[in-house]
Amino acid sequence: MHQTFPLSRSAPRRPSGIGPGHRSPRRLVPRSWLTIAPRLSRSLLCLLVLSLLPSWLGAQEYDYRYHTYAESVALLEEWTNAHPQLARLHSLGESQSGTMELWMVEITNRETGPAEEKPAAYFDGNQHDSEVMAGEVTLHLVWWLLTRYGDDPQVTELLDTRTLYVLPLANPEGAEYFVTGEVTWDPWEIANRDRLYGPGMRGSDGPSDITGDGNILQMRVEDPEGEWTVYSDEPRLLVRRTDDHTDGPFYRVYEEGYDDNDDGTVNSDPPFMRFITNRNYPAFWSSHDGRFRGAGDYPLDEPNSRNIVDFILEHPNIGMIESFHTTSGVHLRPYAARPDVDMPQQDLEDYQAILAEGQPTTTYPQASVYHQFTTIEPGLDPDEQPGARRGVFIDWAYAHFGAFATTTELWTLEPFVNEIGWDDIPRDEPLFAIPGRYNRPDVQAKVLEWLDRHEGDPRLAGEGFVDWAPFDHPTLGAVEVGGWSRYWTRNPPPGPFFEEVAVDQARFAVMRSLRLPRVQIREVEVESLGTDQWRVRARVTNEGWLDTSMAQARYIGIAQPDRMTLELPQEAGTSDPLTQEFEFMRGTRGGSYESFYYGEWTIEGPSGSDITIVMESEKGGVDRTSVRLEANAR
Repeated sequence: MHQTFPLSRSAPRRPSGIGPGHRSPRRLVPRSWLTIAPRLSRSLLCLLVLSLLPSWLGAQEYDYRYHTYAESVALLEEWTNAHPQLARLHSLGESQSGTMELWMVEITNRETGPAEEKPAAYFDGNQHDSEVMAGEVTLHLVWWLLTRYGDDPQVTELLDTRTLYVLPLANPEGAEYFVTGEVTWDPWEIANRDRLYGPGMRGSDGPSDITGDGNILQMRVEDPEGEWTVYSDEPRLLVRRTDDHTDGPFYRVYEEGYDDNDDGTVNSDPPFMRFITNRNYPAFWSSHDGRFRGAGDYPLDEPNSRNIVDFILEHPNIGMIESFHTTSGVHLRPYAARPDVDMPQQDLEDYQAILAEGQPTTTYPQASVYHQFTTIEPGLDPDEQPGARRGVFIDWAYAHFGAFATTTELWTLEPFVNEIGWDDIPRDEPLFAIPGRYNRPDVQAKVLEWLDRHEGDPRLAGEGFVDWAPFDHPTLGAVEVGGWSRYWTRNPPPGPFFEEVAVDQARFAVMRSLRLPRVQIREVEVESLGTDQWRVRARVTNEGWLDTSMAQARYIGIAQPDRMTLELPQEAGTSDPLTQEFEFMRGTRGGSYESFYYGEWTIEGPSGSDITIVMESEKGGVDRTSVRLEANAR
């Protein structure tokens, strides 16, 4: 006699007050008002509710603009405090200045299981200091998830079944300086901290907004020996002087600013910061002969990259990693330092399939960093390529840690150039992938043409190109100040363009995080073999899209096998191994068929004993269920 116990599962429990149709606003009517409401006239009560309504609804709105470090931290505290059942905020440690923190948000519905027992995705932004849209997209993702739980079926499923770790500012000092133009920490102290490579740039004389228009632009000074001249097709643009340029005017070019430390040189001591967090990781950090290297004196010598790696290694449930960057409008996959032939075929196909799913949402195509985002010299071995990017974060996250790791380059000027038309300008192949593309004067001239046609468009929020204007500089004399504003070529202007990027990326973040593996026990069969003798057979599956480990992780031996373990009470026993292992469990790849895996034990124990089956997968999460050794139980 035997019985099968299908594991019927009720809907995951949600925290009190959260469910379909409930928005969990951050501000509610004070409870004390409810006690006096019966004593108020109906009309007065209506007026009170109506007066509250705008602020109540406004709590759900997002301000699509750039935020300072203090504003970002305040928002993270506000959101996590408003959703304690879904989010926790903690610091990974000090950032490079020692005056800021790397703030990480853990997001999951803890009532459906602890964060560490669920498959997890990791997102960060702003590993490069000037790429501030990357930090904003990551900050917005936190808000998107917390305010849509219970209303959006995909967000709700995601937080009920998976965990997200979100680090909005991976380089907070760099982002802060780019957004504010100010140094808020002691630059002399930072420059002399041993861990930051000794004294150097001190920040006492860096670029600044000397015209007071909110921008830090360029200054040009006429000089017959200057290294710059005007671009022939668009005199507002400057290009490097060559031997072909015989007629002036010629210019010396500076970043906007004064000689703040009176040493006779303008901007002689810019802030001590490193634009290298993304190149400071161990994977392919150096060529074999040491000629080509990543950033830093050695891998992970930068505090930010070290903190990030330590966090990820402490959370082996992370199976998917995304690092947001700017600019180009493309989803990038590994490798940065190796060709596709070095990647296991199954992993390559999985990358191509999942990133292709995102293109209808984000409009961004996908590319290999090595093949399509790097200038490769024909005939050279990958290790000898001088242009190959080394020490890149996603190469480490995929090759060394075994995660599905990508980088998204946010924002692109392609639509604006396409609208104007390329005329005889040669189009790069592929269009989004050539480094320095938007530094090309022919492309910039087309962008300027688009901006001229849309002058005053509110979507631009006043950003774009600032025409050159005279300025009497106390050190340089007569100069002209102008050039590209902060939020245009590398980061979108605040407002509708900003919102479109942030919303599209949030939607795709949810979609791809749901592609993580997820192990589940489908049923347990108990068969009586006689008095106090039982055969127990469990059937498990990976219902997620991805396998429970990447092929690369298995190839280098870092993937842990999936484990099914039988837990017995003291009065029961078995001669079979309690734990049975599977090398990995295959994902569905989006199909309707699942692969099943089985564990079986012969048990001696009294009828009525409860046993527990635990299915554990490093990247696929944990599932457990208990059944009773009882012949007639159902």
